[in-house]
Amino acid sequence: MARWQPHASDRLVVAALELFEERGYENTTVIGIAERAGLTKSTFFRHFPDKREVLFGGDTMAGLLAAGIADAPADAAPLEAVAH
Repeated sequence: MARWQPHASDRLVVAALELFEERGYENTTVIGIAERAGLTKSTFFRHFPDKREVLFGGDTMAGLLAAGIADAPADAAPLEAVAH
């Protein structure tokens, strides 16, 4: 993807989540996230102060939890729904 395409922040979140899943949080770098999103490290830092904020800043984590709960089976216990 070219750098000038819109939605850089969303692209960074998607790239980060993919890399966290593939490599784990500790083995994922800001540069790796930026490269996966087709952006530069500078662009990453325009949107997020560090990689932790990709998950916990804004609505990313809340959105992931809500989606997991919504997709869980109706008979799932609360912790099972959150884990889903």
